[in-house]
Amino acid sequence: MSGKWPETRLGTELYGLNREFLELLRDGAREPFVFGLDAPVRQRLAGLSPAQLDSIARTPCLLASFSVLPPAQGARGVAEPSGPRAATMPAALADAARLFAASLLAWLWHTAHEDRLLAVLCIGPGLHHLGDLAGVPFSELQRAAVRATEHLEARFCRHPRLWPDLLRAASSGDTQLMAATRLSVVQLTLVQRVALSGTPRDTLRRPPTKH
Repeated sequence: MSGKWPETRLGTELYGLNREFLELLRDGAREPFVFGLDAPVRQRLAGLSPAQLDSIARTPCLLASFSVLPPAQGARGVAEPSGPRAATMPAALADAARLFAASLLAWLWHTAHEDRLLAVLCIGPGLHHLGDLAGVPFSELQRAAVRATEHLEARFCRHPRLWPDLLRAASSGDTQLMAATRLSVVQLTLVQRVALSGTPRDTLRRPPTKH
């Protein structure tokens, strides 16, 4: 598998979502907690050039995620927010985050509705509510989008190395290193699993070694 999407509509959409999310992370570089990433990581992002940010944004899967797909939170009853509440962010950042979260949720809904397999490949099998999301009426989706920001987070934000490795590869200017690092993100997406409790989580175990 290549570390970069071919020039397709899907690749363009994923790049656009990733690039916009990176800007959100940069805008919140000085905030104490934004979308699951530590401040030093966000501050390093803030120092990257547009070309370096582009190289990260071209990772062939989403870099943003929801800890719980927002339409599921009402049915589950207890869904602790993992991201920052909009009220705790500066007004401009809160507005941008709400708009992005609503856009991402609508994109996920459309993708899950049209092609669930594609959604799983782009987002990861850990988001096991994709089937439910596809059947959500658009009116309910609009209501869910109001609080979607509270569950917005960087993908694999609890992984100890993934985001620092992306930053290091982007800063290095080494295209082969960048391609390999993008592929490591795809590999993590493919081995992502659902916790026994039913709550999505990122699995840090490596795939079994083939003999």
